[in-house]
Amino acid sequence: MASHIIIGAVFHHDPHRVAHRRAAGFRPNVDFVFGLPGESPDDQEASLRLAADLADPGARIHTHTFMPLPGTPWRDAEPAFIPLATMRELDRLAQRGDAYGHWRKQAEHAARLAETAKAYPRRARRRRTTDR
Repeated sequence: MASHIIIGAVFHHDPHRVAHRRAAGFRPNVDFVFGLPGESPDDQEASLRLAADLADPGARIHTHTFMPLPGTPWRDAEPAFIPLATMRELDRLAQRGDAYGHWRKQAEHAARLAETAKAYPRRARRRRTTDR
């Protein structure tokens, strides 16, 4: 699933469009979410390449970590593992001033949310009955 998201992002965000917007006086902000359920190491590498390609002409990368939030359809989804190499690359982008965000803190929250979802499974929905 994550690869479909990457393909869509590549279509809408490419370095030429970023350069064009920079020339017009704008600095595009592009959001990336890492750790999506089903995300593979190849998906993460593709996302990192796209982030770097967009940052080179001047885009600012806003980094996030997937969080299985209560009350959402993805509440019970297991976040994908984010390897050390991906973390290092995100840090490198931030050190260059090309990326910002609280992805590390979000990763901590995501782990706790996933543990809580396992400890407290969702109850089956109850049907409402009417006395008519």
